[in-house]
Amino acid sequence: MRISLKLKTILGVALIEATLLALLLTTTFNLLTNLVNDAVVKRANTTANLFYSTTKNAFLSFDLAGIEADVNELLTDSDIHYVKITDTSGRVFASGGNEQSLNSDFQADTSVSLASDGIYDIRRPIMVDDTLYGYIDLGIDIAAVKASLSDIQQWAYTIAVIEMVLVALFSYFLGSYLTKQINILQQGARRLIQASKENKYEDIKVNVRTNDELEELATVFNHLISHLEEEHIRRAEAENAIHNLNQSLEYRVRERTNELNRKNEELSQSNKSLKETQQQLLQAEKMSSVGQLAAGVAHEINNPVGFVSSNLDTLKEYLASFEILYRDLMEVTQAPTNEVALEKLAALKNSQAYQSLDFISNDVSHLIKESEHGLQRVEEIVSSLKQFSRIDTDQKQLFDLNNCVKTTLALVNNKLKYACDVDINYDELPRVMMNVGKISQVITNLLINAAQAIEETGRRGKLEVRTRANSNGTVELIVRDNGCGISDENLQKIFNPFFTTKDEDTGTGLGLSISYEIAREHEGMLSVESELYTGTEFTLTLPVYGAA
Repeated sequence: MRISLKLKTILGVALIEATLLALLLTTTFNLLTNLVNDAVVKRANTTANLFYSTTKNAFLSFDLAGIEADVNELLTDSDIHYVKITDTSGRVFASGGNEQSLNSDFQADTSVSLASDGIYDIRRPIMVDDTLYGYIDLGIDIAAVKASLSDIQQWAYTIAVIEMVLVALFSYFLGSYLTKQINILQQGARRLIQASKENKYEDIKVNVRTNDELEELATVFNHLISHLEEEHIRRAEAENAIHNLNQSLEYRVRERTNELNRKNEELSQSNKSLKETQQQLLQAEKMSSVGQLAAGVAHEINNPVGFVSSNLDTLKEYLASFEILYRDLMEVTQAPTNEVALEKLAALKNSQAYQSLDFISNDVSHLIKESEHGLQRVEEIVSSLKQFSRIDTDQKQLFDLNNCVKTTLALVNNKLKYACDVDINYDELPRVMMNVGKISQVITNLLINAAQAIEETGRRGKLEVRTRANSNGTVELIVRDNGCGISDENLQKIFNPFFTTKDEDTGTGLGLSISYEIAREHEGMLSVESELYTGTEFTLTLPVYGAA
């Protein structure tokens, strides 16, 4: 169905006006309702608290005459619909006000909107030293407040309707004016279409005199007609030249396209083969790392799980003691007389379970904290394994290199703790666009190689791990060990694929080569400095996201 511009203008302006009015009315009504609700709730609480402070002592001393006088004095306020004072068993000490409300079941209100009967009900407990003795029930008449709020809403809706009518009239006249001028341009456009088919551009210009943007649009339209007439002449001349040129170009383009397609197909096959080979090598190195870490990870998980299980057994024993105390306490509360209750209470206090209550209460908190720490350790290991498993994807994300180092250290902790002491120093780093799994693989290779280099010395060594941010828009991870070091001859070949100085069962010769390629893939660099019998330092450099 076709909708005219005039109708669109009316509907558009009306929709905008209706939306703004709806937002204004909704915001105003919500604010007004909240203000009224806050005022009523504040007054109700203040009245209840003042009456509580007045009648508390009379209630506790059973001064019924004093309570009755206080009730009558409170009812002199015309807004107080009813008041009732009861003890915890429901016995009424004093009451006054509307009989129907006094005889109805009490239901406390938390807001004005819930007081559908026009009465805001509030209950104030009478307590001394955390002991409840009774209640003060009050009902405040808010019918006038709700009626005033309703009147305000009715007036607001009436004004909104009047404003919508005025806007609709304005939209109608505006739409009529615009439609008339646009019809002139529309007729000119139709004549232009016909002229373009016949290549005759005489007497098709439009005449709009409105002294506004529509007149400017008509002027541009007339310039367009003149330009099209000129272009028609130039196009006819150019078409002949282009036709002759196309005859010779078509053959050469077709030949060149066939050659490019063939080259692209060869390049695509080469890239596919290279990517498959690279993925296989990456997977092989990953499986090698997983094999080295599997036993250590299992040991790291088994330790916290073991003491969590032990803590649960202890908690079961404590729970049994609490069940005994609960059973004895129930016997005290269900005793037929006070004398029997006192005897059972004395026996309860002398019981072993009661004597151990303080110790158990303190130890339970300690056991729970230990268990939480153990489970948190397991969670860290599992999280590290999840991150390590992302190496099979090519997705990159903004990530903190410090967090990557922390999770990797948690994963290889069992490999490091028996070989060396780890000194960690984290600098505050900006985020880096990285493949978290692949960078974790690089860090894993560097840490395991450092541990193995230290183990070859036959003594416990030291491993330094630190990060830092550089002023040139890069971040660095530095891994330094005091292990056996690397000779100058081997240092030149350290990043070559399949080069290794380790036993065949220990290394594949791919770890550092793959790590070097991963660094280059992230537009970074992996460098090494080493001195034989002194130690080795690897530096992983990555660019900061968004750095120039």
